[in-house]
Amino acid sequence: MKVLVTGANGFVGSNLCKSLIQSGQTVVGLVRESSDLKFLEDLSALHIIKGDITEKDSLIAGMKDVAVVYHAAGYVSDWGFWENFRKANVEGVRNVMEAALHCSVNRVVHISSVSVYGLPGGVDIDENAPLVSRPDDPYITTKTEGEKLALSYNSDRLSVTVIRPAGVYGPNDRITTLQLVPAILNRQFGYVDGGKHILAPVYIDNLVQMIILAGESEKAANQIYNAVDDDKITWKQYIEWMCEDLNCKTPWLSTPRWIAWPLAVLIDNFAKLLNKKESPMINIYRVRVVMNDNHYSTEKAKKELGYCPEVSTREGIKRTVQWYLDYTGQKKNGN
Repeated sequence: MKVLVTGANGFVGSNLCKSLIQSGQTVVGLVRESSDLKFLEDLSALHIIKGDITEKDSLIAGMKDVAVVYHAAGYVSDWGFWENFRKANVEGVRNVMEAALHCSVNRVVHISSVSVYGLPGGVDIDENAPLVSRPDDPYITTKTEGEKLALSYNSDRLSVTVIRPAGVYGPNDRITTLQLVPAILNRQFGYVDGGKHILAPVYIDNLVQMIILAGESEKAANQIYNAVDDDKITWKQYIEWMCEDLNCKTPWLSTPRWIAWPLAVLIDNFAKLLNKKESPMINIYRVRVVMNDNHYSTEKAKKELGYCPEVSTREGIKRTVQWYLDYTGQKKNGN
């Protein structure tokens, strides 16, 4: 089967391409002209094409004779200008769907995010939970709009499946890991409420397993699935495991929620007022993630797709830290 992966050079895309090729599929990887192809260097079987999800016409050539499109490209950040989020996460989705229809693609697997729930707080939140609007947050807002748009294209001509990953981590993660680990090593990371709240990580191999299952299962048509590891752990446990593998001291700083939240709002709004391009260390999205339990159920994917995460969170952290050390050329003691 011939498939196409948008954002093939990114964190999710590069790992997905590797697994699809290993499973014997013919894989086309869509990348922008200016993309860094470091993570694709070892994938000699990957057919790379240049294109941009913000330009519909550039997508059509790559979708010729493609059965499934895995739409992994998007603008992933907790900070930035609204137009950048909307251009990729909404209009980019529209272009992918229109191109898929034009090329008679059978299915699009759209990679969304659990952020569309609005980070309401809770444990084992399932796919039927209401989506809480966060009009002040460009990432949550545009991912929600993009997901709804993708599902609106589901028809007899095109089958659409949505995957909502939780906090993805693992090799090739330049978005979170390359910020989180230095903060830990430099003693700049702090907990909210002592790190007691439950988070929802998903190791990249577990996520890729679910994405591929969704692309192959007839039951997945017009369905939504959460993607999370099996373990239920707190932020404190997650960071302590990371510190153990880095051989560094654990964070000592902790701020109660009643201080962290108004402080985040103040700093966030002030940075926006100054039109800052770079996110402040504390912002609304980051504090919203850690100040409550935010955990999601995968029972639906297990029952309908046979999802069975093979990598535990403990093992996933170990592999992620090793990738970070190799990628940055640092030693295990953090020096």
